[in-house]
Amino acid sequence: MQIRWPIVVLALFVSLLVLFGGYFGFQWLQVEKPIRDTVQQTAHVKLEKMQVTPDRITIQLRPDAKFSLVSDYISLREAIQIHGGNRKLEIRFSDRPDPTLTHAWNRMVFGVREGMARGQFTMIPKTVKQVAEGEGIQYRLGMDKKFVYVELHRGDHYLYQVLPLRQPEREVKDHG
Repeated sequence: MQIRWPIVVLALFVSLLVLFGGYFGFQWLQVEKPIRDTVQQTAHVKLEKMQVTPDRITIQLRPDAKFSLVSDYISLREAIQIHGGNRKLEIRFSDRPDPTLTHAWNRMVFGVREGMARGQFTMIPKTVKQVAEGEGIQYRLGMDKKFVYVELHRGDHYLYQVLPLRQPEREVKDHG
């Protein structure tokens, strides 16, 4: 029996084309397009970049100054998660901080992280309020089962922080 190599190679090529084409077509039609449509329907935010892999979705959003983590982001994240299935979802923001907002956040982050680590969540608003009022910054805070949301606004500049409540296990443990 003689093998016809051109036919075997052609069959392999066509099979791979159908399989990969079907996979990428399904991914675009069932995951990427619905996510793009969901973001497009959300006010005050634009999709900059999206990367979808079999186990992860990474999205880069550009919010405007009227975007709210508390009222807009939570519902947007839930809608995106529905389209993403079991994939891990990471949403990043292209915000517009100025040096004052960046400096204020760098001062706040210690108290916010300490409050989260110790489970003393009332410490978070106290810390943010103390720093924000001293710098003339408007702020909004929110929290749900998974995240703490911090918005800082100063003029037409803004900074958004979404902090997970459950921190991954650290490699170095203090048993003392």
